[in-house]
Formats: sequence, structure tokens, C-alpha cells
Amino acid sequence: MNTSVTAREDRQPAFQMWMVANVAVGAGWAAFVALLVPPYITEATGSASKAGVVMAMMSLAAVLGPVLGGIADRYNAHRQVMVGGLVAMTFALVAFGVASGDSEFQVIDAVIMGVGVAGVSAVAPVFIVSAGLSEALQARRLTAFNVAFPAGQVAGGMLMAAAAQAKWSFDQRFYLGAVVMGVLTVIVFLTSAKPTEAIVHEPEADDDPAEEVEQTRRTGFRGVIFSLFGLYVLVLVLSSVANNGVNNQIANILPNVYGISETTTSSLISLAGVLNIVLFFVVGKVMTRFGALTPFIMGTVMRFAGAACMGLLGWVTDAPVLLVAAAMQLLYQGSPFTRLPQNVLAVRYAPIPSGQANGWVIAGSAAGSFVGSLLGGWLADEVGFNSISWMAAISAGLGVGLLILVIWPIDRRRYSDSDEPDGDEPDGDPVADPVRTE
Repeated sequence: MNTSVTAREDRQPAFQMWMVANVAVGAGWAAFVALLVPPYITEATGSASKAGVVMAMMSLAAVLGPVLGGIADRYNAHRQVMVGGLVAMTFALVAFGVASGDSEFQVIDAVIMGVGVAGVSAVAPVFIVSAGLSEALQARRLTAFNVAFPAGQVAGGMLMAAAAQAKWSFDQRFYLGAVVMGVLTVIVFLTSAKPTEAIVHEPEADDDPAEEVEQTRRTGFRGVIFSLFGLYVLVLVLSSVANNGVNNQIANILPNVYGISETTTSSLISLAGVLNIVLFFVVGKVMTRFGALTPFIMGTVMRFAGAACMGLLGWVTDAPVLLVAAAMQLLYQGSPFTRLPQNVLAVRYAPIPSGQANGWVIAGSAAGSFVGSLLGGWLADEVGFNSISWMAAISAGLGVGLLILVIWPIDRRRYSDSDEPDGDEPDGDPVADPVRTE
């Protein structure tokens, strides 16, 4: 690329208005859903396990992310899928307000919400990674896009805290969330036309497109599962069980285990989003210095430590609120460390094309969220809400064990060996060894 063109391109702003789509996902998923759905269903039905089922169905629907992304790629319908996902999320919030304790409609609403989140999450990054940008501008826009999620979480949490303080009913809070989502949807619709035109569509190959599928099939399901990539996906599942198992019941855990109010819970969610914003920039620097695996391990360890501390504090009578908040924040702050490098690691380890590898990332995370939500709800009813924290600690602990004892040694051996091939590459890429820490 011409140097002057690159310099001019790098002066373009990192944030584009269509990125409020990720603000909407942060507000809708991490604030409105997390703060309203579990306590709403628990209060309406008297059963935490039913709340777990609803949250599990929401997570399971996110498995459709790769399918929706494939449809967008095939028909050049990225804008339609992204806006459609936001419309689905808005509709689901309205429907939750109308459901009035009807468990069948709650499950349907959850599926609609999950599909909406999956559509936006699978398609929105394409507006950056497939826009033919310079590496510098692409990195800045990816950072801005990722920061938009916790920004939405902060704003949504503050809004729900204010509504709870004003004693608004759950129905009213759902409608308030729907209004916010509707406004953001209109903004994305009006600002996403030009970015859509910038997407670079790869020319279709002359070969039979079924050949790539057949090649992947020859790799085989067993070839994917019983591999380093398969172990990595298992860690994603375990980490998601821990993170989402707690997140999806946090509005029940904090009041019922530690006596923390709805308003304080909402404020803690907002604080988590603020800290996430800061840590996304920190993680970017950690990745630059140590590679992708190091921050991923750090994030999984943080989730394990945070969940274990929450579990221990749940056994303490009148546990100090500040310690509980610190433990919760430790778990929540693992997300930037695991989220930024996860797609990089997937492509590194996968014996299949990168698009399918990223699809496995979405599916693995959704599967973990499904299991965590379902098992967490059952444990809450049978044992108590504090058992969810222990479920998360055990799950994340298993993930840490796999990372440190199996994946890290294999990764280091492979990439260290390939980086020093008898010294006959004097101009080797200095970042070719992403895990070296010397």
C-alpha cells in the first residue's frame, strides 16, 4: 500500500457510529438481561432453576452465530443481519415485559434474545476485519469496537440502578430497556450503509465450494476434537461455564447470599464495565509483549480466583461488602483478558479454516453458558445460590489446569521450535513467537 495512503488512512477515527451496535449488545445482554431476567423469573415463578433454564436457552440460541454469519457472507447481508439482530433484541425486551410470568413465552423470548445477540456478535466484526484497512487502523478500530461493549454495560447498569432506586416494576424496566435498544437500532441502521460498502468480498473460488467442506470433513470431527484445538475449545467451554454461570445469576447471588441490594448490584455491574474499558487497553499491550496465550491464561486464573473468593465469602456471616465486591470484580475483569486473544488462539490451533474455527469459539462459549445457566439454576434451588460460585470455581480451575499443564507446554514447544530453525532465517519476524517471555 502507498505510504501516503497508509498515513492518511491511519488518521481516520477509530470509532465509527455504527459501533454503537456493540454498545447495544453490552447494554442489552450484560446489563438489561443480566439484571432483570433472572430475578424477574425467580420472583414470578418462585424457582431459580426456571430462571436458569431461560438463561440457558438464551445462551444455546447463540450457537446460531456461525450460521447467521455464514448467511451474511453468502448473500452480502451483513448490515441486514446486524440490524435484524438488534431488532430481535429490542422485541425480546418488550416481550419479556408482556410475558407476565408465562414460562412458555419466557423461553421463546429468551431464544429471540439469544439469536439477536448471536447475529450482531457474528457479523459486526466483519465491518472491521474485512474492510481492507491497514493493520494500525484495523487494530485501533477493533479496540474501539471491543470497548463499546463495556461502555454499554456501564450505561445500562446505571440506567437500571436508577430505575430500581425509583422503585420501577420489572415490566417498566424491560420497556425502558426496549426504548434504549430501539434508539440504538435506528442509529445503527442510519450509519451502517457506508461501512457496508467498504466490506471487501473475496472472489468466489473456481473450485467446487464443496471441496473445502470435504477437506474439513476429512479432518473429521474426531480430528478437531482430539487435538490441541479441541482442548482449547474445552477450556473455552469451562471458562464460559464459570463466567456466565455467575453472570447469569448475579442479580440473584448478591442479594440472596450477601444481602446486597438491587441498586448496589446494578452499580457493581456498571463498575465492572468501567474497569473492563480500561483493561481492554492493558490487554492489548500484554498481547503485544507476551503474545495471545499469556493474557488468556491470566483471564482464566482471574475467573477461578474471583469465583473461589465469592464462594468462600458466601460461608462467612455478614461478609464485608467491599470484599464481596472485590471478588466479583476479579471474576468480571477476567473477560478482557480472555476475550481479546480467543480468536487469535483459535486460528493458531485449528486444523480447519479460520472462519469455521471462529464459529467453534462462538459455539464453545455458548455451550458453556448453556451448561452454566442450567446447572447453576438447579444448584441454586437444591443447594443454594452460593453453590453457583463454587461451580464456577471448579470449572475455571479445570480450565486453568488444562492451560498450564497441557496447552501452554505444547504451545511453547511448537512455536519456540519453529521460531529457531537452525539459525538460517536472519530476518525472521520478531513477533512470530507469541508466547516467548524472555
